[in-house]
Amino acid sequence: MKISGFTFIRNGAILGYPFVASIRSLLPLCDEIIVNVPRSTDDTLEQVRAINDPKIRILETEWDESMRSAGLALSHHTNLALDQCTGDWRVYIQGDEVLHEDSIPAIRAAMERELDHSEVEGLLVDYTHFYGSFWTEVYSFGWYYREVRVIRRNSTIRSCGDAQGFRTTAHQKLRVKDSGGRYFHYGYALEPSVAHRKLSNLSTLYGGQPSAEKQAQRPVRFYDDDQKVKPFQGTHPAVMRDIVAAADWTYTSRNPLIRFRREYFWEDIALLFKRCTGLTLGVHKNYRLVK
Repeated sequence: MKISGFTFIRNGAILGYPFVASIRSLLPLCDEIIVNVPRSTDDTLEQVRAINDPKIRILETEWDESMRSAGLALSHHTNLALDQCTGDWRVYIQGDEVLHEDSIPAIRAAMERELDHSEVEGLLVDYTHFYGSFWTEVYSFGWYYREVRVIRRNSTIRSCGDAQGFRTTAHQKLRVKDSGGRYFHYGYALEPSVAHRKLSNLSTLYGGQPSAEKQAQRPVRFYDDDQKVKPFQGTHPAVMRDIVAAADWTYTSRNPLIRFRREYFWEDIALLFKRCTGLTLGVHKNYRLVK
């Protein structure tokens, strides 16, 4: 069984993505890792080269400024990396996601177990989303807590939309099972000024420029004051620990975990339901879970 990893990253350094840690987190799992680095304006390419691991193959591609609609540049560059993979399974990771090493044995076991079951087109990983800091994790309605990040070798499976997930070329959701893997998502745990820069950049990938009015509405410390979070009690992936130790900003939600106010009523009901049953309501699923 051969395992490929794949990702793409552009201007990761200036936008604060922990992309080096992201790539390094796949090294113990994968036999090869394809890293697509579209032409950047910072030293992203040099930092990827500096990892200096023989498993890594770097693609240098052009960045098409005309692809500024619905985040389609993201899936386009993801697919350029995917097309270079040669493994039986392909593990996707985004530049602000990190695989926790404790879950690697479970992912590998799931791949081995499902290798000959062609009806299983992909595997899910669980998510921990950080918000505001490295020590506050999201516990809220509307976030995805599982997503397809492992796909079978199959030319009809493609990254779609803004690279949130995968579909077949016939636009069908993938049939998937759980992998037991866990990704840590750090895209909303950046230092506030870097988070502001990242938001401005992302806005340009969805067909427009960042709204001055919306930017003005954000708190001075950038992160929303009423996001539902709870203290993170676990351990960060080993490749992230130096980054986490160097962080000097904090985040505290202004409101308690449960906020029974009119505008949050259904969100609070969904959260209570999750706390009582373990089930998450109101999350769009890019997959079909099979038994």
